[in-house]
Amino acid sequence: MNNKTSGKELPPKSQSKAQRRSVPPSAQNHAEALDALSERLDMMLPEVMARIAAVEHVLISKNVCSLEDLLKARKFIDEQESV
Repeated sequence: MNNKTSGKELPPKSQSKAQRRSVPPSAQNHAEALDALSERLDMMLPEVMARIAAVEHVLISKNVCSLEDLLKARKFIDEQESV
């Protein structure tokens, strides 16, 4: 599997998560795809969070909004996700 963002090849796993879970052969491809997606998200999430933090910093430093506004927005999102 090649990581297209860095151009480096990832080392092969000795045993995938799907194999350790004893997934039936008919679901093996789906399990492998989910594992690959999970790995990609684990790599992308810190970058996305850092970019959000940078945007929030600019919003506050340019006086577009206050820290209180951002905290209210986060609280609103948390409430929407819990519904």
